[in-house]
Amino acid sequence: MLSKPKLSPISKAVFFALSAIAASAQAQNTTKAEEPVVHRVEVTGSNIKRVDSETASPVTVLRRDEIKATGANTVRQILDTLTSFDTGTLRDDGSSNSFARGASGASMRGLGKGATLVLVNGRRVSNYAFADGGKDTFVNVDSIPADAIERVEVLKDGASAVYGSDAMAGVINIITRTSYQGVSVSANYQQGLEPAIGKQQTASLLAGYGDLEKDRYNVFVNVEGYKRLGYKLADVIDKYPAWHKQVVSTAFGDPSLTSYPGNLNQAAGGGNPAVRQAVKGCPVINATGLCTSDLNGINPWSDGAERVNLYSALHFILNEKTRGFAEVMYSQTRTNYHPLPFGMAAGSPWNWFDGNKKQSQSVQKPRLPANSPYNPYNFPVGLDYRFMDSNLDWSSPSKASQYRVMAGLVGDIGAYEWEATVGRTGGDGTSRNHGAHRDRMPAAIVSGEYKLGGSNSDALLASMFPEIGTDANLSTNFIEAKLRGELLQLPAGPLSFAVGTELRQEKMYIKSLDNVMKAEIIGQGSLWIEGQRNLSAAYLELDAPVTKDLLLNGALRLDKAPGFAAHVSPKLGATWKVVPKLMLRGTVAGGFRAPNIPETLGKVGLTGFFNNSLDPKRCDTATAIRDILKKGNASDVADSTTAYNSGCLTSIPAMISSNADLKPETSRSITLGFVAEPVKNFSIAVDYFKIERKDEIAYRDVPYVLAREDKPGYSDKLVRNDISDTDRRLAARANQLSPGANISWGAGTIQSLLLNYENFGKTDSQGVDIDLTGRVSAGEYGSVTLGLATTVALKLRAWDIDENAYRPNTVGNLGVPRVVSVLSAAWRYGALTSGVRLNYRSSQSLNNDETDQARWGEEGCRKALKGADLPCYVASDLRTDLNFSYSGIKNLRVFSNINNVFGRERPINVRDGYSLRPRTLKVGAEYTF
Repeated sequence: MLSKPKLSPISKAVFFALSAIAASAQAQNTTKAEEPVVHRVEVTGSNIKRVDSETASPVTVLRRDEIKATGANTVRQILDTLTSFDTGTLRDDGSSNSFARGASGASMRGLGKGATLVLVNGRRVSNYAFADGGKDTFVNVDSIPADAIERVEVLKDGASAVYGSDAMAGVINIITRTSYQGVSVSANYQQGLEPAIGKQQTASLLAGYGDLEKDRYNVFVNVEGYKRLGYKLADVIDKYPAWHKQVVSTAFGDPSLTSYPGNLNQAAGGGNPAVRQAVKGCPVINATGLCTSDLNGINPWSDGAERVNLYSALHFILNEKTRGFAEVMYSQTRTNYHPLPFGMAAGSPWNWFDGNKKQSQSVQKPRLPANSPYNPYNFPVGLDYRFMDSNLDWSSPSKASQYRVMAGLVGDIGAYEWEATVGRTGGDGTSRNHGAHRDRMPAAIVSGEYKLGGSNSDALLASMFPEIGTDANLSTNFIEAKLRGELLQLPAGPLSFAVGTELRQEKMYIKSLDNVMKAEIIGQGSLWIEGQRNLSAAYLELDAPVTKDLLLNGALRLDKAPGFAAHVSPKLGATWKVVPKLMLRGTVAGGFRAPNIPETLGKVGLTGFFNNSLDPKRCDTATAIRDILKKGNASDVADSTTAYNSGCLTSIPAMISSNADLKPETSRSITLGFVAEPVKNFSIAVDYFKIERKDEIAYRDVPYVLAREDKPGYSDKLVRNDISDTDRRLAARANQLSPGANISWGAGTIQSLLLNYENFGKTDSQGVDIDLTGRVSAGEYGSVTLGLATTVALKLRAWDIDENAYRPNTVGNLGVPRVVSVLSAAWRYGALTSGVRLNYRSSQSLNNDETDQARWGEEGCRKALKGADLPCYVASDLRTDLNFSYSGIKNLRVFSNINNVFGRERPINVRDGYSLRPRTLKVGAEYTF
C-alpha cells in the first residue's frame, strides 16, 4: 500500500501557492470559453504547454515511422541510432561480469548513466533493481515495450531545473500512444547472414476499446514479447581473421590446457623436479603430451534473452472540467548467461576480498598428495583442471521485473489547468550461479573424494560448488501536483507559468547470498546495500514573451534529500526569431545529481575484480615473456597467454566503500544555436553545447592509482603478493628459450586494492549538434524525405585531482570518436516506402587516455606489433542499412530491413580485437483487425 510521505516546508509552501493561484483562477473565470480554442501540448524540457514545439533547448524527435526504418527491435537499439548517445554504455548482452548484468542503460555526452534521465510520458519509471558497479542506479531501457512507442524525444540539454536529479546531460522521454481502438498484431524475425547468428524474434498485441469523445473513456493494452538466441565461439570462429590470433590473443580458439580431466603441473623446487603431464585417462593429448579440452562449443559469444513487456493506459472524462488517467507498466526480463565451467591452474593462490572483515582472503590451490591414484610421483603435485562434469549446471540466469502503476486527475479551474498524480514504481532481481567453496572444493580434491574426470554424485558437487548469487528489490512511492496557465497579459503575449511539487519515498535493497557475504566462495565479490530516504521538490517555470519574436523561459527547482542542504537548480532560455525563417536560441542551466542509496548507505562495500587491467610494474616483463614463449612448443604458446594476462590483462581484487558524507554532484551547462529554414521544406539546426560537471562521485581510476603506486596517498591503497612459483617458472622457461634474456619479475601480482567513493572529479564535455531535414516532392512519383544528424565532439576531459587541472582531451581516443553522423533518406510512393541510412563514425586512436599513451600510442603500438602490417589506430567506419515497407493490402503492412547491406567489417582494432558484424535481415508484418 502506498505510504504517504510527510510534507516538507517546501511542499507546504508550494501547496499554499497552488491554492492561492487556483482561487484567483476561479474568481477570474469569465467568457474565455467563447474564444477560439488553441490546442497546446507539453514539450519535453518544459512543464508549460505551448503551441510552438520549438523551444530554447535542442530536442531530437524520432517518430514511429522513423523508428521502424532503423530496424530496431528494442528501446536500446533505438537509442543506439542517436548520434548524442553513448553506444558503449552497459547492455545486457556480454555483461555477465557486471553487478547489474541483465540490463541495458542509457548515457549521453560521455557523462554516464547517472547523468541521463529516462522518462516515459514525462514521468520517472522504476530503476533496475541492481546497481551497475554496485553504485550507479539507472533505468533498464529493455523493460520498455518498443511497440507501444509513438515517438522518442531526446532533450540534449541539462534539465535539472525541470526534472530534478540525474538530468545533467539530457533527458530521454519515451512517449507512448495515448489511445487506441481495435486490435493489432505484429511479429518480426531477424538474423545475421554469413553466418546465421544473432537471431531475434518479436511479437506484440495491441488492443483498445472506447471512444474518448463518444464513450468518455478509452482503454488499451500493449503486450510485447522479445527473444534473442545466444551463440558460441564455435559458431563464428571461422570468421575471425588471422591478425586477431597473431597480435591480440595468441591462444584464441586453441584447446585449453585447463582441461578435463586435466594436467599435473608443478614447478621445480624443494629437491623435486618440474612436472608437466596429462592426468591418466585423458582422451585428447596434444603434441607435447598434455591433456586438452576444446571449449569453443561452450564458450559464450553472445547471450540469449527473453522479455515480456506490458503497457496499459486508461483515459476517461469525469465531467466537462475534469479528466482522469491511469497507467500500468510491467516487465519481466531474463538474460541467459552460460559462463565456462570453473577452472583452476596450478601455481599462485586464489585471492579475493572479504568485505565483512575488510581484509584480503587467500587460499592455496589444491595439490594431489603423493598417495593419490592420479599422482605417479612421491611428492605432491599441482593440477590444471576444469570441472566439466555432466551433472554440473553452470548456467547463470539473471532475472528481473520492473513496474509502474499510477493514476491521476487533470482539471480546469477557470483559465488554469491543474494536475495531481499518485503512483508507485518498483522492481526486483535475482542473479544466480555456482561458485567454488573455499574449503570443500580443495579438500575434496586432496582427499580423493572427487574423482578427476570420473563420476561424482550430485551431493558432492553441490557441496563443492554451492549456489551463489545476489537478490535485489527497490520501490518508489510518489505524489505529484502541478498548476499551469497564464498569469497575465503582456504587450507581446501571455506570461505563462507552471508551478508544482513532488514527494518521493525511495527504498533499495541489494545483498549477496550469505555464503558470498562470508567470503566462502573463491574469488567471488559481494555487496550489501540497504536503505531508504524521502525526497521533496518544488519548482516554478515561466514563459515571458518580451516581444512577439523574443521569448524568455526561466525555471527554478528546489530539491531536498537527507544528508545535504536543499539544492536550487536554475535555468534560463531564450528564443529569438530574427526573421520568420531564422530563430536563434540558447540556454544556461545549473544541474545536480543527489548521492544515491548505494553511494551513501552501503552496509558492506562492493568487492570484486577489475578485470583486464594493465599492471605497470608487470606488463613489460609479461610482454617480453609472452613474445619469447610464442616461439616455443604448444605448451609454451599456451603459457605465453598466461604470462601476458598476469601483467597486462590481470584481475585485481578490490573493495569500494560507500561514504555517508558525500555531497551532490553539480553541473553548469550552456547551449547556443540556431534553427533556420533557408528554403521551403528544408531546415537546419546547429547547437553548441558545453557541460561541466563537478564534485563527481567516483572512485579513483585504477590505471591512475597504479601509475602513482609509490607516491604518498596511494601506496597504502594496494597490497601485492610475493612473486609466485608460476612467475618464476615462466621466467625460467623464457630464459631457457632465449639465453641471455635474463628476464625476471620486479613485482608480484596485486592482492587487493582499497577504494571509496569521493567528491573529487570534474568532467568537461563540449561539442556541436547538427541536424538537417528536408522533403522533396517527386510529383506523381511520390516524395523523398532527407535527414542528417551529426554530433561533433570537441572536448571530453577528466580532472586530475593531484595536478588540480584537467587531464588531456580524450576526444579522438578509443571509444570517443570525434564525429558521429547518420544520413537518412526515405522515398514514399503510395503504399510503398523504401529508405537508406548511412551510419558514420570517425577514426580513433588506440589509447584510452594519457595513462596508456606510451603503450598504445603510435610508437608503443608499432613496437608491440613487431613489424606486422596492421594499423595503429581504428579507421573511420561507414555502415549502410536499407529498409522497405508496403501497406497496399487491406489492414496489412509488411516490412523488411537489411542492416550492413554491403557486409562491411568493422575497422581493424589491434587492441580490443576483431568484432564480428554480419549483414542482417529482418522481416515482419503487422495486421489490424
